[in-house]
Amino acid sequence: YVVEGANLFFTQDARLRLEKAGVHLFKDASANKGGVTSSSLEVLAALSLTDDEFGRLMCKQSDGSLPAFYQEYVAGVQNAIEANAAREFECLWNESKATGKSKSVLSDDLSVAIVELRKNLESTTLWDNVALRHLIMREALPARLLKEIGLDTILARVPLNYLKAIFGAYLASHFVYEYGTSPSQFAFFEFMSRYYAKADTAV
Repeated sequence: YVVEGANLFFTQDARLRLEKAGVHLFKDASANKGGVTSSSLEVLAALSLTDDEFGRLMCKQSDGSLPAFYQEYVAGVQNAIEANAAREFECLWNESKATGKSKSVLSDDLSVAIVELRKNLESTTLWDNVALRHLIMREALPARLLKEIGLDTILARVPLNYLKAIFGAYLASHFVYEYGTSPSQFAFFEFMSRYYAKADTAV
């Protein structure tokens, strides 16, 4: 087993040769997604909190201590990274077994599928469904941030395009991780029907 802990550690040709020789290899594009998650959630905190709140909740204090909010927020980010890594691994493993494709190729296929679906979702009216919007954002946003300032405050403070990106990325990644890179034409309807049912119940 090889997990690339650095970007471009192997060439793609080397990865494919290693996998052909029987190595289970998880390339940088999959292994290093945690860095993207942590940086995006750091930006989210900065956009969601006022300058005074950010200084009080996210910065080292004058006595050298770290605020409890910061420590809990970091723990939540770590949990999110672990959960996403588990989904990525399961999807890569299952897709490789089902299709015979190398995990290095599938890693790129997953990334492309998620990005393309996220882009497509931006042109739909899903965001306009308020109940669905609130449900997805409550699931996608850090629980500690929601507890501190509430969903309405986050929605009011964070730029709309950033919120829509979170909304679309959450749906796209969860769909692709569950249904793979070549889902049936009815798969997204089935996937979204569960969220609609939950949204209706929450109203």
